[in-house]
Amino acid sequence: MPTVRTQPSWLAITATALGSALEWYDLMLYGLFAVTFSHLFFPVADRHSSLSLIASFGSFGIAMVARPLGAAWLGSYADRNGRRRGLVLSTMLMTLGTALLALMPSYATLGPVASVGIVLSRLTQGFAAGGEFGTAAAMLSERNPARRGLYSSLQWSASGISITLASFLAWLLHQVYSDAQIQAWAWRLPFLLGMALGPAITWLRLRADESPEFVRHESHLPLREIMFTEKRKVVTAAVLMGLGAAGSYINVYMPTLEMTLLHMNASQAMVGTIVSSLLTIIFPPLCALLGDLVDRRRLMMACAAAGGGLAVPLFMLLVHYPSVMTGIIVQSVLSIIIYCGYYANVPALFSEMFQSRNRSSGIAVSYALGQLVFGGFTPMIVTILIDRFHSNIMPGLYLALIAVPSIFCVYLSRKFMARPEPECKK
Repeated sequence: MPTVRTQPSWLAITATALGSALEWYDLMLYGLFAVTFSHLFFPVADRHSSLSLIASFGSFGIAMVARPLGAAWLGSYADRNGRRRGLVLSTMLMTLGTALLALMPSYATLGPVASVGIVLSRLTQGFAAGGEFGTAAAMLSERNPARRGLYSSLQWSASGISITLASFLAWLLHQVYSDAQIQAWAWRLPFLLGMALGPAITWLRLRADESPEFVRHESHLPLREIMFTEKRKVVTAAVLMGLGAAGSYINVYMPTLEMTLLHMNASQAMVGTIVSSLLTIIFPPLCALLGDLVDRRRLMMACAAAGGGLAVPLFMLLVHYPSVMTGIIVQSVLSIIIYCGYYANVPALFSEMFQSRNRSSGIAVSYALGQLVFGGFTPMIVTILIDRFHSNIMPGLYLALIAVPSIFCVYLSRKFMARPEPECKK
């Protein structure tokens, strides 16, 4: 007889949510230090060229290429072997990706090998994160089917905590150290902290109990099932999360925009991110609970329409009146509407679209594809658009355009609600 774990569900909830925090801590730090990395790992002869920054953000976006692979493998692993085991494995791999970045010597020491090492670190992190979201969303949403939105949104609140911590630590570095010290070595400090947090989160996940809805099926090939029988559902799910993915990475990009194009110093540019990330700790559960109580699809469509409609005017405001306060207003409004109102309801909607037997795989693959198309390359894309069209409002226009297919696919999702499954033996 296998040993039955009796730990309370709060341990599983905490351990599950903290993995998402580790993912976004790493991503946010990379975005905040993208300018530094452009000089350290992707230098070009002309220091006034935008190519170094584009390469830095390209390395950031390359993680999205590995996400579908990680989603397919880790999601399928979790559906076959349990949510808990899948989460433990993804945390270990994420920690490895962060460690590679934290310990990588610069281009001046290793030459092109350093650039390749950074890309490898992003691919490792992306592979792990590809399976993390789907398995975590399944684990949390299955704790209480009547409150799927509330429970599954807790990973967004945990991400908000990690984004706040990453932003604060980056701001603190700029208060304590000079720019030369930060570029020489101090940038590594917050990444080393993230590397140290990984083993602690892995230990918590090892002690957590399994999802109450997980059922082990004989001869179960979840990835093959969703690819052959649920392709349209996966594509719809991937596109509907586009606005949330793009909005999240626009927020990551904002300090770079403010430093490089709006002529704010690093400390000023990070204040808006700190304030908006504090809001993303509080509001996701409230918005997701509202989605549980009303039609979450209608709520998401309303938030997407509002976010898409306000994006261009907000960026026009920031560009014409650049200041710390304007940055706070723009990032806070977009975070509340897009990240909290829209994106925080995505995990619950995904959980309702996919049956429990393939839920980790279905959510993971959909999320990874959405991130690949709409997410991680967003900073690089808007950098190119700004450089090409010489307009700093391009991030707002980009968000407005992506809102349109996202709204349409939220509407289509009603056709894909999962039917009840037959009883299976555990």
